[in-house]
Amino acid sequence: MKALYALFLLALLSACSSSQVIRDSEYKYSEAAFKFSNPQKSLEEFPTKEQGGFVTSVEKSWLGFWADGKDPSALQKQTKTLEDRRYISISREAEYFFMSESEEGYIPAEHEIILAHIISAMYYMRAEKWSEARVEVKQASYFLENFFRMDQKHFDDPALRIWIAALWAALGEWNEAQVDLRRAYEMTRDPDILPLLKGTTPPKVLSLAFDGTGPQVTWEFGNPQPTFDEKDSEPALDITFSTLPWYRRHQERNSAIRDKISKSNYMSQYYGIQLSKGGQKTLGTVTSTTIRVAGVAVAAAVIAAGVYILSSASGSGEALAYPVAAGMWIGKTMWKEGDNVDNTVNQSVMETDQRGREDLKTYRFVRFLPSWISLTDTIVVTATGKDVPFQAPNSQTTVHFVQRY
Repeated sequence: MKALYALFLLALLSACSSSQVIRDSEYKYSEAAFKFSNPQKSLEEFPTKEQGGFVTSVEKSWLGFWADGKDPSALQKQTKTLEDRRYISISREAEYFFMSESEEGYIPAEHEIILAHIISAMYYMRAEKWSEARVEVKQASYFLENFFRMDQKHFDDPALRIWIAALWAALGEWNEAQVDLRRAYEMTRDPDILPLLKGTTPPKVLSLAFDGTGPQVTWEFGNPQPTFDEKDSEPALDITFSTLPWYRRHQERNSAIRDKISKSNYMSQYYGIQLSKGGQKTLGTVTSTTIRVAGVAVAAAVIAAGVYILSSASGSGEALAYPVAAGMWIGKTMWKEGDNVDNTVNQSVMETDQRGREDLKTYRFVRFLPSWISLTDTIVVTATGKDVPFQAPNSQTTVHFVQRY
């Protein structure tokens, strides 16, 4: 009995905990609004759970930036929290991951930590706080450049590199921008980057374009992790990189850090659904069978005793003329009622299954981020997007940050 009570308590606690997590399906209205170029509406439709958490703070800050927001305090609280906690690294076959737990227990992916600083920098630029913006960009660069020894493989990404390069250019530090551009070239060998590496004179104009709204998330029931796929078309700009590697890296890192825990938690919920379905089916079968058997028994008794039953089906109140007819009517009616119980239970089981599947479709990561990031030395025109230009007083380059949908 104690073991059963403990199991019940554990299930209850798990249910309470998971009920506070935003399910994938709860994002649908907010994601749809952002996809159709309405970041303000996206914020209005944003899920109400996880207030002040790392994931929602980064998501709302990104949406808020494109909705002309000026308050990055929630995001800056997150970056400060992460700075106060010690980063640790783990290795997996010479692949290095770094991690730091946020205040509410979420472990951000590497690109999410970097982007928290990048987005903070963009807010500071909007407020013309150039020195504060520089600190944030420097912090983002730190994670890509110096977190581990140079002889060890660790996280790096060309899309983040060109994003940081654009920020350096807007701050008037073209030499720093070229460091990141050179690293992007070394990773990709994209020849379109080479003109930006020649000489020391910065371009007059740069555009950093953000296309799409993140990956397509696909679930296979029974698998504790979804698959991420590209859902937005590649833009026709010279220097363009997909952000899909961010999410696949996120999965690799999760597997290295919490594979057994996440799979155990997921599968306990999965088997809970199966158990619930099985229990409902068993109870329904017993109930419907009992009704059918009772119907047969009552019908036999009616026929044997010669009892007259009033017909409620016709509504006429007339007595059934013969006991045999009465018995057959009762048996048929109760057998049909047994079928109705079966149908009702099957529908309930299907609904339980569907609810369970939706609840299991929960993989926490920062959404709304671009699918593609592109850099060009021309102005990018967008019909439905938004263009936010930045140029520090000491910069020779106007950098246009362009969100396209």
